[in-house]
Amino acid sequence: MIRRGNKLYELKIPRNNKCNEIIFRDSYNLCPVALGKLIGAFGLKVTEKQFFPHLANVSENYDRTLQQLPPKSDYLYGGMPPQKQNEFDKWYEEEKNKQFCLNEALAEYCTNDVQILTEALIAFRNKFFEISKKKNTQPGASTGGIDILKDAMTIASACMKHFRLNHLQPEHLAIVPEKGYENIDNQSELALKYLQWYEETKRVEIQSAHSEGGEHVVDGRYKVDGYIKEEDRAIEVNGCVWHACQKCFGNDLEKILPNGKTVGETREDDEKRIEIIKKFLKNVDIIWECEIHQMLRRNQKMRKAFANYHNKGPINIRDCYFGGRTGPLQMYFDAEKEQHKIAYLDFNSLYPSTIATTSFPVGHPKVHVVPPAEQKVYWTRSEQIPFKGILKVFLLPPPQLDVPVIPVKFDERLLFPLCRKCSLAYPNGANIKDYRCPHNDEERGWVSTVTSIELEEALNVGYKVTRFYRALHYEKWDENLFKNYVAEFMAMKIHASGFPEGIEGKVNEDLFINECKEKFGIELQREKMVPDQAMRYISKLMLNSLWGRFSLRNGLSKSVIIDSPNELREFDNNKSIEIQSADELTDDIVLLTYKPREEFIIEHDTSNIVISLWTTSAARIRLLKAMQKVAGKLDCNLLYGDTDSILFSHPKDMECPLQTGPHLGDLAREYAGSEIKEYVGGACKAYALRMENNRNAKTSSVLKVRGITLTSDVCKILHFDTFKESVLKYANGGNEDEEEYELDRGEIMIENHNFIRRNVKGGIVYSTKMRKIFRPIIQKGIISNNLKIVHFGQK
Repeated sequence: MIRRGNKLYELKIPRNNKCNEIIFRDSYNLCPVALGKLIGAFGLKVTEKQFFPHLANVSENYDRTLQQLPPKSDYLYGGMPPQKQNEFDKWYEEEKNKQFCLNEALAEYCTNDVQILTEALIAFRNKFFEISKKKNTQPGASTGGIDILKDAMTIASACMKHFRLNHLQPEHLAIVPEKGYENIDNQSELALKYLQWYEETKRVEIQSAHSEGGEHVVDGRYKVDGYIKEEDRAIEVNGCVWHACQKCFGNDLEKILPNGKTVGETREDDEKRIEIIKKFLKNVDIIWECEIHQMLRRNQKMRKAFANYHNKGPINIRDCYFGGRTGPLQMYFDAEKEQHKIAYLDFNSLYPSTIATTSFPVGHPKVHVVPPAEQKVYWTRSEQIPFKGILKVFLLPPPQLDVPVIPVKFDERLLFPLCRKCSLAYPNGANIKDYRCPHNDEERGWVSTVTSIELEEALNVGYKVTRFYRALHYEKWDENLFKNYVAEFMAMKIHASGFPEGIEGKVNEDLFINECKEKFGIELQREKMVPDQAMRYISKLMLNSLWGRFSLRNGLSKSVIIDSPNELREFDNNKSIEIQSADELTDDIVLLTYKPREEFIIEHDTSNIVISLWTTSAARIRLLKAMQKVAGKLDCNLLYGDTDSILFSHPKDMECPLQTGPHLGDLAREYAGSEIKEYVGGACKAYALRMENNRNAKTSSVLKVRGITLTSDVCKILHFDTFKESVLKYANGGNEDEEEYELDRGEIMIENHNFIRRNVKGGIVYSTKMRKIFRPIIQKGIISNNLKIVHFGQK
């Protein structure tokens, strides 16, 4: 069983003497669209998904015929979005006086659901066969197409199969090692932090890998992790897996470790090594990784010290992998009052356009470790960066900057700060009207693992690098890695959709076709411009689902159902795995969930996180440059950013500082038929807009709140006005004495009486009452004057 929480990906029933192997997969992972929308997505000629009175599905209604339809409330009327409510009202008015038999309605409703899903999957499968058929004769490539139902578990894995078979050259991309490229075992970072903590608490000076002369060498051949000259003492920090810890591995001497040796062989080698070291040094202390973890659990001061130490050790490539810039930059703006216009622009297919136009590192990098004596640098210009790839540096941000460049994670928050200390001091943000950062350069800076392309942008706007630790330098690059893949599916999408809005007349259409060919290699044919909902939907999936698949984590957890005590004991004694949970399903059956220990993880066959992190890095630069253009114009205000979109204001008498266009990667205007009058930003993925239609001057509003489904009942409680009131109350500090805000400033309570929950362990799906609280929260900066959000560290 492969699952993540209550999300089930695959369930396998092994072959036995009664039946062949049976595999169950969740089709939503291949085709992530609601059942009711599959008909439109694939242009199916089946009966539309019906309305069903779920609350009337009770035992007393079985084998009965009602003289009219059940009441609206039984159809979860309040839980419908307003648009669906309107459709339901028309249907209910026509049908309400008809007789209702629950038995017949259940059979018809379930049959209809199965028919929709079956025909959609057949259509999807056939279209994917057609798409993935090989267009040329590259050796080893697909000829008959990919069977998406048989060959893939998710749409991302299907995209990867198509890319590898039909676009990727053999031996072109590297499989990136899970443990990174430096030939140092996993406990090195822990060891270096322990030695630093030991040095501070014991008030001694320790020679280590971070010392100017590097590690102390014994007998010309054995390096020791730490050496105290005054005491003639060596400190060895042993990783439990790499040195076969007695506590962790017991007496299982034949167990094979990741170093290729058995437990017994590893211990024998270690004993010989320690014996030789003891001949040359007076004292030798050995501390095990598991002992340090135990100390950390018990000692809060030690934990805090470890968290604050600069990590100068080997590059962990995932430390360079960040998402997009998301969140409010101002909490409220009234365009009419300020005599401004509000513009909301987003990129046409940001990630597809990024991978189509970006040069990617290919092959394996060269590792550069800077000797301690050479680590002090002073880079202020992009030309000073010596390597192209991933670098580990101590970064000093400028004291003031409209749009910070470098992302970092503090307390699980993705931030773009100007000060490390301020970011840590305000984990929940703050409301400080005259905020100014009080910290010095050493307190403001942090160790950053960063791509060379983002570091170039940072140095160009005032960042400095004062220490340079390590680099992964790539010599081979490919600027066309995904160009043909994107061109294939963009052509398919445009053919299935027609010309973009605003491209009218043969002259403009021909110009558009020629520009697509010249800019992106997208070959369009006028005769293929035929509306095809299925192809449009599939092409959008293919364009957006590939790049993230490269960063799929190695060592994902698995679950197994066990009914044998011996099998359970084997799992329990297996030191290469970590058991995460054991749930008793019955008196005789256990659901066991486990994952491989870090040291035993094996990379999957498409493991290349560098491709994914380079994609997000390049995409952030695209948004950064758009934001810089806005911030650089007098009297313009950045209001909100969301990975691939930007919301800002500019004076009415000024032209919009950003240009729009119809092509891949161009900016396009959202809500082009309306003028945005008011903006309210309450949190990441939570904002509201009030707009006026340009043709009829009718006022409308848009509300987006992540994690809350805006049903008709919810919209009665949470709408533009209540959202605005909540945000302004939070931004102004709230009124702690008011009873309605007893829990927090600006909270809005929302109830869902029929929330669907899944319980994989229990094998059930059930509805329950659930409460959610919307509360504005700004954790990525300081709420300052004029409801603007100031970056952590602004001087």
